Amino acid sequence: MLLHDTTRRYQSALAGYCRSGQLEPIPGIHNEHISHYRRLVYNVVDDMLQNAYPLTHALLGAIEWKNLVNEFFTHHPCQSPQVWYMPKEFYQYLVTVKHPLLEKYPFLEELLCFEWAEVELFMMEDRREKPAATYSLETGKLVINPEHQLFSFQYPVHLKPAHDITIADKGNYFLAAHRNTAGTVIFTDLSPALAIILSLLEEAPATIDELLETLEKDYGIVSSASDRQAMHLFFKSALAQELIIF
Repeated sequence: MLLHDTTRRYQSALAGYCRSGQLEPIPGIHNEHISHYRRLVYNVVDDMLQNAYPLTHALLGAIEWKNLVNEFFTHHPCQSPQVWYMPKEFYQYLVTVKHPLLEKYPFLEELLCFEWAEVELFMMEDRREKPAATYSLETGKLVINPEHQLFSFQYPVHLKPAHDITIADKGNYFLAAHRNTAGTVIFTDLSPALAIILSLLEEAPATIDELLETLEKDYGIVSSASDRQAMHLFFKSALAQELIIF
């Protein structure tokens, strides 16, 4: 049923007040009660953001966090109809407006990305097909779990507490995140070579020998006997954790 223009206008005014705290006259509204609406809506938003970004919340502290959430709540008109997606718009808002906190904490954008990955993977629709009945790690083609993401970071946001990260930590860090059949999101720190290998598996399934051959041919990375042994151990663990599936 379509709303009457007047009703729509009053609803928009109430929504605008809940976001900004600036109240336009709305017939029938008791001014002494309306502040509760904004407080309740704000608390829902704040709670969702704290749940999505606990590490960021701990890093910023009470005052910076409160100011940031209030700024986002006031100035950003959320677009997604899915409430769980709202924290990503928070992350995107900081990046879009080039928020000063990103300069104060150079790793903050990557920290937000890292934290959001867990939410997004947990909520991701099921993509996995039924695995094959039998499988050989030695000769079979490896298939990467489709419920995954690969990341390249400049700061070790997945390895160190945020408060301990400094500009001296700046470098190249690689990370895989995936969801297993139990619904648990697992993060795996990667070497540069393993990051390349998993990116190759994103393109197509391949055997370990095929992957090592591509590493040497296309990237000039020659694998020693110990490297090959480490690779087999990695994929054995990856199979157990379901980063690689049958």
